Amino acid sequence: MKKLFFVLALFFAGTTAAFSQVVVDGVNINNLEQVSMVRMIAQERFLSSRVTIFIDYGQSVQGGSRQRMEVINPQDGKRMKFNSVMHAVNFLISNGWEYVEAMVLPSEGNASTTGGSTQYLFVREVQ
Repeated sequence: MKKLFFVLALFFAGTTAAFSQVVVDGVNINNLEQVSMVRMIAQERFLSSRVTIFIDYGQSVQGGSRQRMEVINPQDGKRMKFNSVMHAVNFLISNGWEYVEAMVLPSEGNASTTGGSTQYLFVREVQ
């Protein structure tokens, strides 16, 4: 019985640790004490119902490459795929981030919101 309890406790601890990571460009931003606010940028993918998610926590993005802002799956090192914006919002909330505000921004040079992006602000939950 003790062995079963130990195995279950170990399994639970392992799955909890796996979900408490938001990895952006190889950095788990949940471990960065100096980061208390992040911006999540959601863009619809061309001819797809899925969205591309970028996280800005103040990192250096040289050359304007948004690839350095993509959320990475810590298990396989590949870009995480989100089914919808709410999937990404729930992912951040489940990882200790609190939703603050959302803004719809038009694309550059376009007065309408078509082709723009929605940006969400999150703060680290107070513990």
